[in-house]
Amino acid sequence: MKERSEAIQRAQRALKALGEHPRSSKKELGHAREHVNACYSHASGEHVWSAVAQVEAMAERRYGVPSTEEQRQQTEAAGEDLEEPATAARGRAAEDRAIPSTSSTTDVELTPTSSR
Repeated sequence: MKERSEAIQRAQRALKALGEHPRSSKKELGHAREHVNACYSHASGEHVWSAVAQVEAMAERRYGVPSTEEQRQQTEAAGEDLEEPATAARGRAAEDRAIPSTSSTTDVELTPTSSR
């Protein structure tokens, strides 16, 4: 019961966000409202979550947020071409990938040279 209540609250927040967007049409808001109302009438949790997902997807599209599937496709298409942000974690990762220096071996003896 608690999950259903949380799902309905999520749908209502998405509907509210959709209603606050200046380019949302009455038709779009009516369609979203139907999905929210369906949350109340469905006994199946699966149907409730499906309705919530539809309302949230409508709000995401209106605000220009790509869906999870679109984000995954964009990430795959970009591959390794994306430049990583400069962070401490990135620096540590680069150090971990670095080839060990040969100057750290102890069997090499360095002798000073005379300056000319």
